[in-house]
Amino acid sequence: MTAPHVTVRRDEALPKLAWYATVDRQQNTVDLEVGRFVEVDPAKNPKWVVAGFWDGDFKKGEFHKSEHVFGSGLRIDGDEVVLVPAHSTVDRCVYARDGHVWHLSNSLVVLLGRLGARLDPERDHRLWGESMALGVNNYIRQFSLVHPRLSQGWQLIWEALHIGADGQASFRFHDQPHTFTNFADYHGQFTGALTRLWSNATDARRARPMRAVSSASRGYDSGTVLACVAPIVGEGLLSWTAEKSNTRVPRVMQKLLKTNLSDDDGSEIARKLGATPRYLDLDFTKLPEELEAWCWATGQISPELAFASLLQEADAHDVPTIFFAGHAGDGVWERGLSALMQSGQVIRGAQSGYALIEARNRYGVVECSAPYLFARSVSAIHEVSAAEEMKPWQLDTGYDRPICRRILEERGVPREAFGWGKKAVAMDLESPQGAALRERFFHASSWSALSERIYRGVNLGLYVGYRSQAFVKYRGDRARIIWSGRPDGKRLLSRVKDLQRATFLMTTGMLADRYASSGR
Repeated sequence: MTAPHVTVRRDEALPKLAWYATVDRQQNTVDLEVGRFVEVDPAKNPKWVVAGFWDGDFKKGEFHKSEHVFGSGLRIDGDEVVLVPAHSTVDRCVYARDGHVWHLSNSLVVLLGRLGARLDPERDHRLWGESMALGVNNYIRQFSLVHPRLSQGWQLIWEALHIGADGQASFRFHDQPHTFTNFADYHGQFTGALTRLWSNATDARRARPMRAVSSASRGYDSGTVLACVAPIVGEGLLSWTAEKSNTRVPRVMQKLLKTNLSDDDGSEIARKLGATPRYLDLDFTKLPEELEAWCWATGQISPELAFASLLQEADAHDVPTIFFAGHAGDGVWERGLSALMQSGQVIRGAQSGYALIEARNRYGVVECSAPYLFARSVSAIHEVSAAEEMKPWQLDTGYDRPICRRILEERGVPREAFGWGKKAVAMDLESPQGAALRERFFHASSWSALSERIYRGVNLGLYVGYRSQAFVKYRGDRARIIWSGRPDGKRLLSRVKDLQRATFLMTTGMLADRYASSGR
């Protein structure tokens, strides 16, 4: 069979970086709708669309063959249709199959809308939403739908979906194994890949060359990425930071742990590295309804409302924004990783980053969490961390990332300024926080402000109880205390009534309504 005939239509009503495709292998056609920021092959007979960037020549459009891809795209390769998600676990594509017709997108909201489908309200969508942390071999692909013909859709993380001429699917990884002789070799390959990625993102042949922002905290990962990216991007790089972390550990307990888990202000680190710091606004009560809804619409997990300021700033630009972030540093740069963590499955301890997928599409942001570069060769990276040459940067603590420490200290960041306690800015939320979306939620659901308050109070009580037990059990071992959090409180209550599921279903439904198509 010959290559399918491709038609592309730009739809300004779609989220800026969203695209949606129907693939009919019987008719041998691919019909594509793309948002404002999606790049389209300029050829008379286009072979690709892409909402992102990769480490190759932009003009060739061969992101389907590239080792490092951030964002997503669809490519015709011979007689195959190739769906390419980001090579990270904080992004995904989604799809459904209706007989011989495939429906593909990088947006769950758009896919639901175009299909006229809804997520099944009787299912626990937390299971597949949280599963990205299980790694690229073990995440849950299926999610349940309510639709006249379709009972399920699929999410696709890292691996590419190849739809052959016969309409059958195969799945392939396109990255290659790597080895590193020493720190200099790893650092050189790492920054080399970042340089190629930035060259692609800013290629003058793009309709919209991309801009970049970053982040900085007093932990390890975001600062390390900033230290590597700042010289590549150059002047004017904005770096988002938060004055405080979201820790619930009381100050008296922090004193016993001999660490400050509350101070997460990375502004001085950003300045030292040549970036311009800007603070995230952590007051969520005034969030616009639409902005908050998009932050809830990715999956049944806690939204990362802390990054609303970043999304709003990006929305003010008429070009896509790259967010250089540090997600996955825990599973790549930590010293003393278990054999399972070194298996190349990209297993993580949290879902941070994943929750912003739909909002990033809407507001024009492509995430590039740089620790994912060579992450499937984590065992080789771990050898560098454990090498004799790295001893001056090994702390022998439960929070020890010598590669990060060396990069930052050699860039002039003082040793005492970072990496002394695991922190995070994301908060554990289950219901709308902004006044506008809260009003809609209480009007549209069986929840009230009172029942919400009781539910969250019980959750908090269970959480504090578990943390207190962990403090007594692991006293003196800061890392084990920090990583001993248990989700039982949320799990126990969700068996009776699930506040977070209600929020997720409401926001995906209200947004999907905007993209409903008659006749589908």
